[in-house]
Amino acid sequence: MASSPTRFVIIGNGAAGTYAAEQIRKDDAAAEIVLIDDEKYTLYNRVSLPRYLRGVLLEQRVTVRDMAWHEKNRIDVRLETKVMNVNFEEKTVAMEPGGELKYDKLLIATGGRPNPLRVPGAERAKYLFNFQYFDETKAMVARIPESKVAVVMGGSFIGYELTEAFAFRKLETHWIQRGPWFLRRSLDEPGGKVVSLLAEDAAVHLHYEESIERLDQSNGQIAVSGSKGFSAKADLVAVGLGLTMNIDIFKDTALETNVGILTNEFLETNIPDVWAAGDVAEFYDVVSQRHHRMGTWDNSLNHGRHVAKNMLGAKQPYVEVPTYASGMFNSNISVMGVTTEEEPDAESLFEVDYEGRNYKRLFFLGDKLVGAILIGKMRGRKKVLELISSRTPIEDRKKVFEILALPELPVRPGASTEA
Repeated sequence: MASSPTRFVIIGNGAAGTYAAEQIRKDDAAAEIVLIDDEKYTLYNRVSLPRYLRGVLLEQRVTVRDMAWHEKNRIDVRLETKVMNVNFEEKTVAMEPGGELKYDKLLIATGGRPNPLRVPGAERAKYLFNFQYFDETKAMVARIPESKVAVVMGGSFIGYELTEAFAFRKLETHWIQRGPWFLRRSLDEPGGKVVSLLAEDAAVHLHYEESIERLDQSNGQIAVSGSKGFSAKADLVAVGLGLTMNIDIFKDTALETNVGILTNEFLETNIPDVWAAGDVAEFYDVVSQRHHRMGTWDNSLNHGRHVAKNMLGAKQPYVEVPTYASGMFNSNISVMGVTTEEEPDAESLFEVDYEGRNYKRLFFLGDKLVGAILIGKMRGRKKVLELISSRTPIEDRKKVFEILALPELPVRPGASTEA
């Protein structure tokens, strides 16, 4: 008697969830695959949203996998469907709408949701935006042509992407950051100064150690009041204040969570037949030998493809140096491996060239290179990645800078999904 096909249920149709479904279908023609998400869109590329916001990419180019692709690959995608709870003992997922669904193997790829601005007036502000979803980006794109002044709050990559887009669109752009410089937990003061110079080159108005204190409606605009004297009448306000991982429904279950869902190096959770991938996975990284999350498109895509193979029976550790690479105003930035944001005890060395807008910072734990940040020229990037991945002992730390003088390599964008 023939056995029934294995049913794979995937919660979340972002990069991790969709590429996992794609890989499962490639490797198992008979599998039953159900993909659940509460948005109304099939997979779209969050890396493309900044370019769409800048007006250099057409809306239709943002979509990665349309409904026809799902039908062709026999992937049962349930959009605008909310998962209410998961019963790990009974191996069921309760959905609204849709009722209860049994699974044989479950992948949790729920990602995170942007933290809202919580100040007086924020709930009533008509043109206040986060930057995580397609609909939010569409709304900003529609607002930009009738705008002259934009205010952005957030000192990480989402804040930068919003700022760069508005400045590119020739809006008077004010960038508010609570810290003394950009990426204050990863960059030191010299690195922060290089970013400031790049922002000023793009005519951005910088406001450090400041935050939005209240918003008021003012003749179709938003009157923005800061905590240390900043004020402006803005046509739109956008914020990048980090993400909260979507793990609420697992609160009273046996699933082990921290900031995200804890997994081992195989992306397995502590519950049999349950895996986690993408932004929500707080996975054990065999390179850095610690648990961490990585909020990039490339990491989510690679997680999805990798976890699919393990769900199908492989037992392969996920081995990848976390990497973020992007344009930065008229320059580039690349963050590789572990920085002082994840490991405050990491020791660092830096080189800086303010006039050339170039900066290099290397992070060490003991005699191992564990991370690096490059701004400007990307020379030696591939070799640095190899040193981090191989865990090669390094006696003279300063010699690593010599590697960065090697011929320049192109930067492949891998934009962050979180602030």
